[in-house]
Amino acid sequence: MLNIETKKHDQFTLEMKVGYSHGDQRFPVSDFVMNTWVFIPDSLYINQKTYTKSDFYRDTRSHIRLMTPIYSLHELVEADCPPFQLLAASWESYRRDASSENRKELEHQLKMLGNIVRSALRSRGRALALEKDSGRALSLLTETFQDIAFVQSRLRTLFLPKSQTDASVEAPSAFRKTDAYIACTVAFYLSKVSTMMKEHHRLIREAVQNLFVSYFEPEQEYLTAQGYPVPMLRDKLRNQEYLKQMSALRRFVESDLYLFVRKKNNTFLAQQILFMLAAGLSMIFATIVSFSFQQTYGNFTRPLFIALVVSYMFKDRIKDFLRYWFANKLGSKYYDYRTKLDMRGKYIGQGKEGFDFVNETRIPEEVKNLRMQGEEDPDSVPPESILLYRRRMILFGRRLSRLSRYAFPGVNEIIRINLKDFLRRMDNPHTGVPVFQKTGDFQEVQVERLYHLVFIVQFSYQGHIYYKRYRLEVNRRGLKQVREW
Repeated sequence: MLNIETKKHDQFTLEMKVGYSHGDQRFPVSDFVMNTWVFIPDSLYINQKTYTKSDFYRDTRSHIRLMTPIYSLHELVEADCPPFQLLAASWESYRRDASSENRKELEHQLKMLGNIVRSALRSRGRALALEKDSGRALSLLTETFQDIAFVQSRLRTLFLPKSQTDASVEAPSAFRKTDAYIACTVAFYLSKVSTMMKEHHRLIREAVQNLFVSYFEPEQEYLTAQGYPVPMLRDKLRNQEYLKQMSALRRFVESDLYLFVRKKNNTFLAQQILFMLAAGLSMIFATIVSFSFQQTYGNFTRPLFIALVVSYMFKDRIKDFLRYWFANKLGSKYYDYRTKLDMRGKYIGQGKEGFDFVNETRIPEEVKNLRMQGEEDPDSVPPESILLYRRRMILFGRRLSRLSRYAFPGVNEIIRINLKDFLRRMDNPHTGVPVFQKTGDFQEVQVERLYHLVFIVQFSYQGHIYYKRYRLEVNRRGLKQVREW
């Protein structure tokens, strides 16, 4: 199945997180198609002449990574929890034989545990945000702190030396990195929970505060004793160092989820063949003209000389016209780039992507109806340019399942689109509007000027087609809000 989460990444960037899940094991190959139509007001002057394919791919970045195996915090505290069992087995193998292969496997299990804990914390945070009853929210928060403390204690205890023999085998640096990463991740998600609880559950604010103090006071002491990064108020240099180390930890722990991607032009061979055909057709024209005038007027005559010059002039124009025509036809029928996905050197799938501006006549009726749905007056919709971004993902689920002890549900693709080019021709972000007062005077009120970019996304998987619509509110200062409607 296909799933998408769209949000504002930063002031100028839209982020689309697309999940490709190969849920049905009966199908060894999962084929996903995603088409995105972007409706852009003509006043922004974004069209085929001003915004080329190279501009779009310069502004668009994507990362493809494996979906994190799903475990809840409750499952992570169980005695037979698979991630901890796999980690304990790899640690035991490394203690017996500290080979490079065993070290890599131990690092992999540590990284996977860090990613699983991060995913479990995010899910628990969402559950707490959805809980409206203060009593149940407090109970769930208490359980959350207990689960987190148990998971961290279980990890840290595992690498403590239990005998004189164990003390001779030092825990790898990957343990410290994973331990610090989990601690920083816990602080990040619980800070959001703290803000939410104080805002929506004021009656239990004191109890919530006591829970946070009882957990974080000893945890901060532990982090400081271990030399892990800890941010501090009014310590600019230390906080900059914390952010730097946190980024390094995130890259290290999440590195095993990112797939090795090889991207190349998908139409290069077909493009060269068509360009050769264009050159051949133009040469045929020039040769026919030359032979015809030579047969009629003979060699070394003025008419033949003029005919040769004119024919070669037309030959170049015909070649350029055919190249342009073939390139447009090729771009509309084929994808621009093909991406090969590898995991541990094994081919597990491929992706394709294409970009074009399209006419309204080439848009499906369902998309046209969705574009106008919700508009109070369709006639008030300004003229628009229409951008089409096509994405196709093919996954070999059985190959993926054989490459790891974890059951990966599929892959996530994080697509980020920088919108700076769309903002260049926008008017001032605020404009004055006169408001009449009862005193007979007018008072000017500053109103924020917003432009709307409409995204309509079509998903296709195993014969099922469905749509999602998003409206981006933007002005010259950047992306203001993303609304799904």
